[in-house]
Amino acid sequence: MLAETTRRVFARTKRRLPVVHGAGLALVLLAGQALAKIPAAFDRIPKGVVAVVATDNFEQTSKRIRTYAEMLKFEELEGLQELEDTIGDTPGFKKDGSVALVIMPAPEKKAAEGQDAGPSDPMERAILIAQVSDYKAMVKQLGGDPEAKVAKVDGIGDSPTFVRDIGGGWVAMSPAEDPVTNFQPGEKMLKTHEEALGPVGGQIASEADVLVYANMDALRADLEKSIDKASKEVKRGGRRGNPMAGMLPGETLAKLIGPFEQVARAFARDAQACVGAIGLGEKGLSFDLGAQFKAKSEIAGFFNSTGNADGTLAALPASPYLFATSLDTSAPGTRTVIKNIGSLAEGTITTMKDELQKQAEADPAKAKQMETTIKMIDSQTQAVRQFAKNIDKLNGIDAVMGYSPALLAGAGLFSGVVVQQRTSDPGAFKTMLLDQFKLAGAAEGPMKMDASVTPNAAEVGGVKLDSWTVKPKMDPNDPAAAQLAMVNMFIFGATGQMSGFLATTKDALITTYSPNTQVMQQALDARAGKNTLADDKGVAAATAGLPKGSMMRGLIGTKSVFDLVQMGLSFTGKPVQLKVPADVPPIGFAATGDNGGMHIRVYAPTQVLSTIGDVMHQMRGDGDDMDDDNDKKEEKPRF
Repeated sequence: MLAETTRRVFARTKRRLPVVHGAGLALVLLAGQALAKIPAAFDRIPKGVVAVVATDNFEQTSKRIRTYAEMLKFEELEGLQELEDTIGDTPGFKKDGSVALVIMPAPEKKAAEGQDAGPSDPMERAILIAQVSDYKAMVKQLGGDPEAKVAKVDGIGDSPTFVRDIGGGWVAMSPAEDPVTNFQPGEKMLKTHEEALGPVGGQIASEADVLVYANMDALRADLEKSIDKASKEVKRGGRRGNPMAGMLPGETLAKLIGPFEQVARAFARDAQACVGAIGLGEKGLSFDLGAQFKAKSEIAGFFNSTGNADGTLAALPASPYLFATSLDTSAPGTRTVIKNIGSLAEGTITTMKDELQKQAEADPAKAKQMETTIKMIDSQTQAVRQFAKNIDKLNGIDAVMGYSPALLAGAGLFSGVVVQQRTSDPGAFKTMLLDQFKLAGAAEGPMKMDASVTPNAAEVGGVKLDSWTVKPKMDPNDPAAAQLAMVNMFIFGATGQMSGFLATTKDALITTYSPNTQVMQQALDARAGKNTLADDKGVAAATAGLPKGSMMRGLIGTKSVFDLVQMGLSFTGKPVQLKVPADVPPIGFAATGDNGGMHIRVYAPTQVLSTIGDVMHQMRGDGDDMDDDNDKKEEKPRF
């Protein structure tokens, strides 16, 4: 009876979710209580595995998933409930035990003996490790032979599953018999895997419900082969024409992709472990990505100090926003990375200029086109190159995309943007920005720019403001120009032009993308410590789940995003009046770079998730009601 019920559960769920037999489907439920350490299943996982997905508590899994599913108002929970009642209640299965899906490496092929290398699909080499309290009772309940070395059971999924007792209260399971038979479990491997995860992976694991671990030692050879293949494919692309520069020879392409290839190879060489995680806490949902690099390696040296973006984000203006971000550039490693990016940009433009010059000399008829392309490349890369050259003077960059109901009603999406560059030399960065305006005015193409700056055009709180404008000049005979004009109106407003104010303080250059003195006043006030996000309870809720010492931290203004969606719906044929709480907190995200690794997290407080669920329910409900109304209209007799 249990076997048949379980089979129906998996069959029903299999139609809704991509799974690999019954054992693989258990991954849907891999989310448990917050872990104090890496999951216990790692103690039995051998060293050379390719990847692992694990949790420390199976029973907590379905409870947490159900809680979040109800919060998001997911309606199809019958399969989840039935699965928990059947598999979780199977005698001998340890409901609160650790579970891990382990991807084993492909067997090495022995050409001399003509042996096959084994299955190429990683999931065909997957083993599910689970804790049991009574192996024989579980196998017997599932219809297998408890005395067999490898038992074949029919109670899990649509296909038979093979189960083996690996000792110490653990079993290995798989839809294929060979992986279970050949599996060599590890013994007392927790410390070994903790060392492989490193400080960053260990920190992620300590706060995770579901831990995903990729062993770079096992993946390195395949990654290097992929880089080789990609490099050859790109260079082979030189046989085809490039829209900007015509036919690019393989020699030029090799120079262009060389720096990017070096970065990819450095990652493949230095990466020790890649980690992902899901946290289903009582106060919020988190998603983590991290990479630990080998100690004393080149890339590890870039990530060796904490940042101060925690405080600088909180110091931004307390006004409605779509996005708010703060980047700390004061750390030596961060500055080195930015300098490397600048060098890469310099190398790229030099290579492109040389190639375009050669093509212009070979075909004088194309000389004008090549000159225009060179100017465009110069203009587009100027900001990055100058930024990198002056990075030692820059302590950080903060940006806010403000929101108001007027954004799409003529003001433009970017009209609420404020950018703040915290620097020891605001005048130098102002000069850099003015140089970029000049380059924009010199650029050629279907849309030319007329850039201008007016010194001392206004004053706010005793601070002199320069106004700036970058006005597009369209070629009426170029169809691309008309399309660009429409895009500009959406982004920058009815005038289709960029404009705003510049202000320099003793330690910052502030740029607004709207000639609105009130916006600049808010930015200056925040710079002086007045009316900042530090006092916003919603911001506190969103950042409470983020890692400390961030080199980058940001917010997504949930309420403003919903307001923007509401505005968009008003232009559709089925407008819906969404009810969104005014105090819904934002979604937070952050990146850290210390202890030789990088960690990125996105965190959504539970109120955000419940609001998303409510909004989706409102949209489904209103849509259903409208469909019913339409059906009723169709049912009316026509006289």
